[in-house]
Amino acid sequence: MPDTALTPAPAEPRRTPPKLVAVDLDGTVVDYHETKSIKPGGGTPSTRPSRAVIDALQAVRDAGVPVAVVTGRAIWGAVRTADDLGLDEGFASASHGAGEYDLGARAISHQATVDAAVAVEALIDSNPSVEFAVEWDLEGWWHTKGFRRDFPARWAGEITVEELVSRPAPRLVARVDSTNAYGGPVRCPQAMRLAAGASLDAADYHVEVGYNGWVDIGPPGISKATGIARIAAHYGVSSSDTVVFGDAHNDLTMFAWAGWAVAMGQAAPDVRAAADEVAPSVWEDGVAKVLSRWF
Repeated sequence: MPDTALTPAPAEPRRTPPKLVAVDLDGTVVDYHETKSIKPGGGTPSTRPSRAVIDALQAVRDAGVPVAVVTGRAIWGAVRTADDLGLDEGFASASHGAGEYDLGARAISHQATVDAAVAVEALIDSNPSVEFAVEWDLEGWWHTKGFRRDFPARWAGEITVEELVSRPAPRLVARVDSTNAYGGPVRCPQAMRLAAGASLDAADYHVEVGYNGWVDIGPPGISKATGIARIAAHYGVSSSDTVVFGDAHNDLTMFAWAGWAVAMGQAAPDVRAAADEVAPSVWEDGVAKVLSRWF
């Protein structure tokens, strides 16, 4: 449960309805997908959105306001939950902004890529036990032999490190063993050490450190902020008229970009502090409760 003593005092609630709504997925509209739930009281996490959240997003769309997905997931994982949410049009920004999928056309609409070779070499130097996975289009995760496949995903097959760096990719994942829980509340110390040791140049790579031994590497200058900005430009909507929902550190860039940022109640204190508003937790349908103020 969130540490309410560290939750900032709420700002005056936004009253003007937004012209674009963007939602993160894991920890925002669905539970975290780790085998063991961090949900208060335990139990098995549901990776499907609740009826309350589905209906709330439909109410947004019924009002003529587009809904976008902005997630760190690969495109195929983003599309799966977008379908569960009933989003049959609009866009899903995936892979921390490096990929974009047109939900109506059912096709990739934009993709930025990075040459992974230098990053892989630096990460191996930082920790020789590191394993890798890479995202190519809609094929699924191609991964090295020791990469732990302990989460639901589309798995394309096993490849060597040499094969992995043979073509550009929108996203490279480096992973080390970790005891840190997926979903927080803090980023993984082992992954932080891996990233720090590799010292990847921000001019060449955008680096996101995750929770459970994960380090995501993508194109420089690309983030969730650039992902939602691209979608907003498509609709002719300004940042000030955009409301975003998220729960994790990789949401901070879009929090800074958007006119109104909403953090989920179970988010880490620094994520909540960066938001304009703190919603009830994902397990309390926080997204639906905030949206009901406008729609």
